[in-house]
Amino acid sequence: MEPTLAQVIEVVRESSGIHRKPIDSNTWIEADLHICGIDGEDLLEDCEEAFGVQLATEEDGYRKTFSLAENEYLFTGEGIDFFGICRFIRWVRGIPEPVIRDLTVGELHAVLVKAVKEQVKHE
Repeated sequence: MEPTLAQVIEVVRESSGIHRKPIDSNTWIEADLHICGIDGEDLLEDCEEAFGVQLATEEDGYRKTFSLAENEYLFTGEGIDFFGICRFIRWVRGIPEPVIRDLTVGELHAVLVKAVKEQVKHE
């Protein structure tokens, strides 16, 4: 059975501990709810468990599921780059700046619905 938006919002609330802030389909997971780094990964794992789907693969991680480009990521890291050392090293090595593609709760819901449909089709 496909997850409803209300069910996805409930998983987001339980995973993040955010119970008082209003959450709807247009709520940004990182910008509005401040879910990033490991907390973001935990949220996706909680969604996988709650809806019985697999969003990440060993070879592609979340890239295929969320249609991420080579230098796109879902969440910013939680570390601190003192003095811009990491940015400088990326520049010296010619590695493009990572692009964070923040998701809305509605986009997460759509991905979960698609994952459930794919799983049902393969069973």
